[in-house]
Amino acid sequence: MTIVPTYIPNLDGILEGGFDKPSVVLVTGTAGSGKTTFAAQSLFNAARSGEKKCLFISTLSESPAMINKYMSRFTFFDHSLYENNMMTILSLNESLLQEGADAILEFINQKISQLKPSRIVIDPLTVLGDILKSANAKPITDYDRRRFYFDLFNSMRSWNTLVIITGEFTQEDLKKSMVGYLADGIIHLSEEIEGMRVERVLRIIKMRGQKYISGKHSFDIRDEGIIVFPRLLSRTWDDRPSPAIKLSTGIKGLDKMLNGGILKNDVLLISGTTGTGKTTFGLHFIDNGLKTGEKSLIISLEERPSKLVRNAKSFGLDFEDYLEQKMLEILYIPPVSFNPDEQSFIITNKIKNNNVVRILFDGIENLEKSIPGELQRKNYITALIDQFSFLDATTVVTTEIPELFGAVKLTHEALSGVVDNIILLRNVEIEGRMRGVLSILKSRGSEHDNEIKEFEISGKGIIVKTSMKGYENVLSGRVRKTPIDVFKETFGEKH
Repeated sequence: MTIVPTYIPNLDGILEGGFDKPSVVLVTGTAGSGKTTFAAQSLFNAARSGEKKCLFISTLSESPAMINKYMSRFTFFDHSLYENNMMTILSLNESLLQEGADAILEFINQKISQLKPSRIVIDPLTVLGDILKSANAKPITDYDRRRFYFDLFNSMRSWNTLVIITGEFTQEDLKKSMVGYLADGIIHLSEEIEGMRVERVLRIIKMRGQKYISGKHSFDIRDEGIIVFPRLLSRTWDDRPSPAIKLSTGIKGLDKMLNGGILKNDVLLISGTTGTGKTTFGLHFIDNGLKTGEKSLIISLEERPSKLVRNAKSFGLDFEDYLEQKMLEILYIPPVSFNPDEQSFIITNKIKNNNVVRILFDGIENLEKSIPGELQRKNYITALIDQFSFLDATTVVTTEIPELFGAVKLTHEALSGVVDNIILLRNVEIEGRMRGVLSILKSRGSEHDNEIKEFEISGKGIIVKTSMKGYENVLSGRVRKTPIDVFKETFGEKH
């Protein structure tokens, strides 16, 4: 037994190499789920890669021309494979179906013996079972149908090759179906509603004698056919030491408060209300890295790249040259279009391929729109941020607090435990003017300044100013002078 590629992008990684050969793999799902596309794509790409005599058997009594018309919509289709005898397509006509199970089995086995194909598709198997008639034109019984499937699977195993069959089954159907029992592997395709979008989902139900990654994996059907996006898994960390190097935030006063900056590979959460400067703080971190030659990635769920670059200029940060030099990439993803598995796959590859050192994930609270389930969202964010650190990237994450005034809420239940540093930003009213204040609430593995300090955003960037001495309830938004200061102002220093 050998392992052969599936020729479905990224599926081999889920199956730890591909399909066993020989084996019989059942691809299931309801109408329109992508079963035929999956099977045809695997077959065409296998033939293009050198597998000889790939065979497609259609049980729908459709002419090869009609089948090819459907397949030609995809870029994997190549008519020259027929001309070079690398591909063969057969359609079981209605007269053969009327002759009964034995005649069908004899016809298929005869063709297999003649062609000796290296990979076979039978599409769809369930239709064949439903319309099959006995030799005397009477509908066959369930016993006859089960016997037909049993004989067919025995024949398929005798062909000593990879056979991909499609069938219209739900997951509940598979539990009762003899076809599911007889198949060596089962891949189920479906559609599910996730928040504001419809997601195509692939599950490995069974793969006899083979390891695979279980659970839900996203996929999409595009011009090139099916593309699978493996689900994001939590990392198992090895015993490598954590670096003690610190990276600058790009803000001198904040570095001083953090006792030198952020530890390399750590995660800094900047949390604040609307308009407090969360993104601006993150952009300073990216700018500092670019100036020291560190490749960076900005993931934005709020603002388009052109808008980010324009706004950064107003604070003295110019990213245009870095974008042209490929030192910086800005990935804008509208929340309603955010597919968790696909985006984590894309982001991970960008970090690996571009040797990204610094990451800004701006507006992570918007994931609530695309991942509505609290537990699912928490697990995803934890795994994604952990992946950044595993890939040796240092990350700044921004998230918004819904309350403008009142009790402080760090929001986003998934973040407080997974991040290493937390900075809270607030706008407070003092003497008729709004001022920005910041406080470091957490700095794991490093000393930090516990004072609440005022900051200012100017045309030259962010300036951290003096401590908010003489005031209390600053972080609640209900700022007032301390009783001692009120007394001094009223009666003077000598009283």
